[in-house]
Order: sequence, then C-alpha cells, then structure tokens
Amino acid sequence: MRLPSGCAMGLDRLVHAPAARALGRSGRELAGLLMPSLCVLCGRQDGTVCPECAPGLVAGLLHPFRAEQDAAALPLYPVWPARISSRLPPARSPGGVIGPAAPSGDGDPPMPPGGTEPSLHPVPVVAAARYGAEASRAILAFKDHGRTSVAGYLRPAVHRALAAAPRLLEAQGPFTLVPVPASAAGFRSRGYDPVEELLTGALPPGWQVAPGWLAHRRRPLVSAFRPRTSHAGTGSRQRRHRGRDRFQTTRRFAAGAHRDPGRNVVVFDDVMTTGSTLAATWHALEQAGVRPVGAVVVAAVTAPGTAPDEGLNSA
Repeated sequence: MRLPSGCAMGLDRLVHAPAARALGRSGRELAGLLMPSLCVLCGRQDGTVCPECAPGLVAGLLHPFRAEQDAAALPLYPVWPARISSRLPPARSPGGVIGPAAPSGDGDPPMPPGGTEPSLHPVPVVAAARYGAEASRAILAFKDHGRTSVAGYLRPAVHRALAAAPRLLEAQGPFTLVPVPASAAGFRSRGYDPVEELLTGALPPGWQVAPGWLAHRRRPLVSAFRPRTSHAGTGSRQRRHRGRDRFQTTRRFAAGAHRDPGRNVVVFDDVMTTGSTLAATWHALEQAGVRPVGAVVVAAVTAPGTAPDEGLNSA
C-alpha cells in the first residue's frame, strides 16, 4: 500500500528532523551501554574499538588523498593542455550555475581556437582513507551492523578530508556539501542514513551541508523483478552510464541551489568503488544546471600497491 504523497513527505520530514535524529542516536548509544558488544575490528574485546585496534584504525584515517585514479566509472571531462595540471572540471560561472560542457565523457568535446585536442580526465575525488584492513571493517560495522558509535572514529576523518579538500581539489570555498541519499529500503532496514550521520555536528569553516537535495527515482514495479547486474566484465563506458538516472533533484534543491549561488558544490559519499554512484549524482545535478567541483568520500577502493598519483585513470 502506497502512502499519499503528502503523508509520505510529512513522514520524511519527521524522521529527518534534527530532534528525531538526536533521539534515535541517544537510543542507540543507550542500547550500546546496556548490551555491550565486541570490538568491530578484532571481535574479541569489549568496546566499539578496543585499545589494541584503535591505533591502527586511526592511523589509516589520518591522510586524505586524491582517489579518482582507480574509479573507472567516474564522469570524464575535457582538460585542455594548459589546465592538465589541475585536472578539474570547468570552473563555475559567476552566477554559480555551471554552463554546458562536454558532460561525463559523452561525445567529442568541442575544439578550441587553434585546434589543440583536450585529454579526458575523471572528476577529482578526495578520500579520507583507503578501503581496506581496519577502515573497511569499521565502515561495514557502521553501515550494515548498526554500530553507529564507530562514527566517533570516522567523523574526524571526514573533517580532515573536508579541511584538505580546497587544496586537493584546487577549488575555493565556500562549499555546499551534497550527500548521496540512502535508498528507502536501506533507511528502513538501518533506521538511519549512514552518509548523513557522518555529517552531523559542526563542519570545517566554509562548509555547509545540503541534505535532501537528491532523492532516488521511483522505479517501475516491473524493475523490482529484474535480476541485478554486476559491474564485472563491463567496460568503463558501460559502468559510467549504467544507473546514471537513479537520482533526481528535489524541491529542496530548487529552493536552496539559487539562494546562495556563490558556493561551490561538492558531493559526499561513504565508499567509492567504481565511481558509478558518484557518476549518477553528477548526472542528476548537471541535469539541474549545477556541476560539482569534486567529491569527498570516507574511503576509496584502490588497486593493491597503487600510489596516490597512480591508477586506472592516470594520464
């Protein structure tokens, strides 16, 4: 049974209200005190992260880095020879709304005067950590096993990544951070949105969060019975376009995007693997007339032994 649209919107506002989120967070922390659990990393000692495991987890979250090199599904943008060092999407116009360019690697980019051909580069992404070892177990416990107290270790890493983002993205603030929305099924099963949960509290100067700017598109009923497909064996172009229409902008975006047009937009997600989710958010925002200057993620999957400046997308 589907709720009327007015009731659904009211319920959505209620569960995402700051008071409701604070109450839910307090309830989860109380449950953790009454029912102690094991360390999310070693599974042996009591506590969220035991004293033996904490130094290794913290050490892996200390150094943000550019992480787009191994994400084959990220959108590609033309970069002219004079700008190759920056590898940034085209700059924002004075009005804050990005004008059209060769979007996401589709088709041939326009030739500038002089006939110099551009090279295609993925959009820049800053990661707080590499997805592996301690970081991967901590994030999985936080996302899928209700261990929300792990956020006490992940939030400082997110803040460090945001503080380093202007330098790593080579972009100037102020910034509007657009979180990737959780699906309705994921929110119902968890009782919280892990991406937004990591953005609670004060952010570094120059950053503000814009929750609710994006939402999942409603899929036709028949699509629920289609088998899910894997990225395995698909080319980068297929990955870049698969699922690109899964998000759409909301009324909250329409109200907020033009209220303060002087801010650069940055997308935020928890984990980046192929980059297809970030590509879908890029597509939704571009369709609405805004091109982000980059993305920030908690952790990024990288090839074993890959240096920060090497990977699948390296020049």
